[in-house]
Amino acid sequence: METGGLVSRFSQALEKVAHYSPLNQGLSLFEHWLDVVNTVQGARDAVVGPTPKEVIWRKNKARLYRYERTTPATRKTPVLCIMPLINRAYILDLRPGASFVAYLLSQGHDVYLLDWGEWNDEDRSLNLDVLIEQYMARAVRMVARRAGGPLTLLGYCIGGAVATCFSALHTEGLIKNLVLLTTPIDFADAGPFGVWTRPEVFPLELLTSVFPAVPGAYPDIGSKLLQPLPAGIGQFVRLEEKLREPRFDVYGWQAMFRWVNEGVAFPAGCYRQWIGEFYQRNKLVRGELQISGRKVLLSNIRCPLLNVVASSDVIAPRPTTSAILGHVSSEDKAEIIVKGGHVGIVVGKAAATDLWPKVGEWLRLRD
Repeated sequence: METGGLVSRFSQALEKVAHYSPLNQGLSLFEHWLDVVNTVQGARDAVVGPTPKEVIWRKNKARLYRYERTTPATRKTPVLCIMPLINRAYILDLRPGASFVAYLLSQGHDVYLLDWGEWNDEDRSLNLDVLIEQYMARAVRMVARRAGGPLTLLGYCIGGAVATCFSALHTEGLIKNLVLLTTPIDFADAGPFGVWTRPEVFPLELLTSVFPAVPGAYPDIGSKLLQPLPAGIGQFVRLEEKLREPRFDVYGWQAMFRWVNEGVAFPAGCYRQWIGEFYQRNKLVRGELQISGRKVLLSNIRCPLLNVVASSDVIAPRPTTSAILGHVSSEDKAEIIVKGGHVGIVVGKAAATDLWPKVGEWLRLRD
């Protein structure tokens, strides 16, 4: 018995030693990082944009979508979402539980979205004049005609700048409300992007002569360089840690990772204007920007305006976004500062309890 008990205790001791051995720890770490690799690889097939929608108009690569409702709209003012030119449009309808579009539908709105599509080399001559006066103007008029009245224009990031230009040019009563999400307007103090795109250091003409459509990866690299460590290896270190948590939302992480790394090419004509006339010469706030031969004057904007700013936005820092309030003629204008970053305030965990209800209540009072 004593021998048996000794053997048993010795066996248990060996198991403990084996459990804490460098080999076992190495195998455990390898398994965790294998999970990281599998999670990242699976992101390319993440299910995104789940809300049913139909195409009601198209031009070239662009599509105007109307999101389907299961009940009649209870709000008379529809919402038309204008998306950035360099990102996939599904960010506002990322996945169940992380869909601003679904929230707006639940509040009784008819919701439309202008998806610019995926540009290619043959679109190199496209510029903001064409996108605003031919693409966007037709989309706005179609939504207004279907609604029988004016609409709310909601622009996100570069899409917000485009929506602002349109609202300044078109004062015929098509736009009832203007909502801007993390939208750069004044580029006098544009943070690192402003420094990196200065005329004396940024080869704008060379870049757009080499690339008929600037690859989506190019501006994405710039965004990642704003926070190189967190946006680089840091995101995978954090993922490895989160995968150890039983309640971690793997599918949510994959959907977001897919969007971040699935950029859209930027037509050379648009890129030259965006960098040259907005970042380098700051023409919009100076009243010098012209679209199709007409000056874009922010003072022409008189509709109710809601400006949404992210407190920790490194892509569109507050000096670039808050300036709009001082340039428009709107008597009804407000700014909401939401805690978070450029994208996180729209689809992060707190979006459903912070940004969305605030925008929803603002729209309700102006329906």
